[in-house]
Amino acid sequence: MQLEVVKDISQEEFVAEYVARNKPVVVDNIPYSAENWTPEALKKSIGELTTQIYGTLFDLENIASLEEYLDDYFGETGDYPDDVPYVRWYNQLKDVDFVWGDEAFEALQPFWQKPNCVPDHDLIVPVTSDTQSADPVMDNFPYRGILVAARGARTRMHRDPFCSDAIVAQFHGTKQAVLYHPDRAEELMEASDGSSFGGFIDVREEGNLEVVTAEPDYQGLITPGQMIYIPHGWLHDVLVVDDSVSVTWNFVHKQGAQEFLQYLKDDPSEDSEFEVLQYFMKRGGAGELDHRQLLAAVA
Repeated sequence: MQLEVVKDISQEEFVAEYVARNKPVVVDNIPYSAENWTPEALKKSIGELTTQIYGTLFDLENIASLEEYLDDYFGETGDYPDDVPYVRWYNQLKDVDFVWGDEAFEALQPFWQKPNCVPDHDLIVPVTSDTQSADPVMDNFPYRGILVAARGARTRMHRDPFCSDAIVAQFHGTKQAVLYHPDRAEELMEASDGSSFGGFIDVREEGNLEVVTAEPDYQGLITPGQMIYIPHGWLHDVLVVDDSVSVTWNFVHKQGAQEFLQYLKDDPSEDSEFEVLQYFMKRGGAGELDHRQLLAAVA
């Protein structure tokens, strides 16, 4: 089934129709300045900054400047090449000294806006309140990242950590996404790896990435000026069709938090991504809490 594409919907509609129902959707006509997100423009604005370069399943492969990545990988045509790495340039996720993307986000603030439909209140992660909102343009979100990816780069099938929802806002180039309902996780599991991501089969045919070997529940292209909403638990695989630049972030909303609360009840202490959740709860004023204390704080 093709992904539903909508536009000009309110936050209330988005939460009621998609977040509360755990339903994927593509939203068209999101606000951004296209001319500032081209590879040439990014070279000028943030090209000298050092990026995080990952493989197909979030394995860090290299640290290099954005300009070096663009020069090495962008501009290729023809058949999809093998093993194209992917810039995932995250804002700070942990209390460690690392090559974070906060400086790059600050430089790019003038060139995009939060899509109108994306909720900025009633969030559990990051923490909001009646008087405090959260805006991914200016504020740190879990896994908020600048994604710069050459043709053929991909993210192999996974589900996002700690039952959080994900948004990808596309600003340059095109991606193809295939999505699988959470109920199909056991069917598509290869071997549990003990993390939030799981350990799922590769649904792309080796040597011919256009072929998807397991029929998805939803599929579609995400083009410039669109965002895709991927609810928690949905398995997804993403292929870069044309050299691509986008921004992503995750969140947990009160209307879609049932599985998140169960995640805390089940003691996620062995999940490597739990540290990221603790970091963002601490940033929100909750302090250093274990899973039981976090559950009590948000339930």
